[in-house]
Amino acid sequence: MTISVLEQFLREYVDVAGGLWDEPEPQVYDVLWPDAEAPQRLTVDPEALAEHPEAQLLAYGLPLLDDLLAQAQARSPAALAYLDDLYLNPHALAQQIQRDLTWPEGLAAQLSPARPRYVTHTLFWFEATYQSDDTTQAIYSAAVDRSYGRLVRQLEPLLDSPRLEEQRRWPYPDAAAIPLEQAYLLARERVLRSVSTAANNLQRDWEDRQSRQIARVDRYFADMRAELQERIQKAAARGEATEDLRQRGTVIEREAALRIAELRRSPGVRVRVGLTNLLHLKIPRLFLEARLIATGKRRTVALAPLTVTWDPLVEKTDALSCPACRRPTYHLILTRRGDLGCPACNAGTTG
Repeated sequence: MTISVLEQFLREYVDVAGGLWDEPEPQVYDVLWPDAEAPQRLTVDPEALAEHPEAQLLAYGLPLLDDLLAQAQARSPAALAYLDDLYLNPHALAQQIQRDLTWPEGLAAQLSPARPRYVTHTLFWFEATYQSDDTTQAIYSAAVDRSYGRLVRQLEPLLDSPRLEEQRRWPYPDAAAIPLEQAYLLARERVLRSVSTAANNLQRDWEDRQSRQIARVDRYFADMRAELQERIQKAAARGEATEDLRQRGTVIEREAALRIAELRRSPGVRVRVGLTNLLHLKIPRLFLEARLIATGKRRTVALAPLTVTWDPLVEKTDALSCPACRRPTYHLILTRRGDLGCPACNAGTTG
């Protein structure tokens, strides 16, 4: 029988916390925490509570699970792992790179031998809490290649892989990395775009519900007004006093205005976003130096060497960082001033 995500979390967390667990029957657990004198009975199956009334339900949205998740997070908000089982001797690497990159016309690149370095990738997990009529939570993640300062997307499948190791296998140096604060801002900006989209959708749903609630309140008080008006007309026809009924109409109008104003004062969807965990994942990458030299009758140019990298994880050449605008590019051109740039930031130049 396949165990649920909650059961897997419970088992692993109890083990990490130094406790003991037993499963006397499916989805029912007896947990002995390190600082407890007696076991605690837990279940992830609501139907099991009938046979085990002393058990506590472990389910999403309940305080028990929130407490366990908070304790697990406090134990290790940050972690470090290595991915070292990559092939670092690709066939005809220089030829692959020359095919992938386009140099300015009249220039060719001389590539140095490849040297491996560990590139730090930091994965950030954020928890977003959406509050309106009820409270919902969602987890968002973003990963940053801190060598280039770029967001990357191919790392999530690795997280459940047995390929990750806790210790560095090779004596490669670490590549230069942007500060963690800068990587955090990149990741947070990316996540906030997703959060904003979700919040806007929830806000539209909330506004639709609010409009329907206001319409129901309007109909409710309209019915009360109609009924009261009918009573007033009948009383007047019988020659009875209608002052009390008319005062009741004033009360109805005041109550209707208060109810609708209360509905309109609701703040709608409120969002809170916080960082929960992060993982520093170090992956070897091949670094080469590219020196551009003139070919044919092209005039000699003095250009600083470029750093070229090849990623063994995806077996591709990385996009260069444009020397002018720092945006990723596979195509460099030479400006009239003799500087290197990419087509995006050097529109109208010749190269």
